[in-house]
Amino acid sequence: QQIDAAFEANSKSVLVAYLLWFFFGWLSVHRFYAGKTKSAVVRLIMAFTVVLLPVVILLWIIDLFLIPSMVGEENLKTLNFLNASAPQGAPVLSQEENQDPTLAELDPKRKAMLEELRATGYKKERRDDFGLYR
Repeated sequence: QQIDAAFEANSKSVLVAYLLWFFFGWLSVHRFYAGKTKSAVVRLIMAFTVVLLPVVILLWIIDLFLIPSMVGEENLKTLNFLNASAPQGAPVLSQEENQDPTLAELDPKRKAMLEELRATGYKKERRDDFGLYR
């Protein structure tokens, strides 16, 4: 329960990343949001170099297709961090693609979500069960 709440509080949204990309993409704000700080800093410096501005625009367009995977990777890092720091005795999520014995300890909704994430390689956008897409 605590891990779920912490993940929801710290997870990144693809919608927010796309909004940042659209309005502030030439400054690479969406990359900072998705945890790609090094490439964001390089692109930010390039954006203020008049000669490299066309390259930044091209990379901005390419990011249109990369945003879902960048956000998915950042959410996976968050999930792994939360599970690594889980207290002893709490169900721990494994990165193995095989059936994990600890899945039996999870509630059915979380178990289904985890199996779906594993089947899609953690790249699929999460479902919006509550009508709120952050």
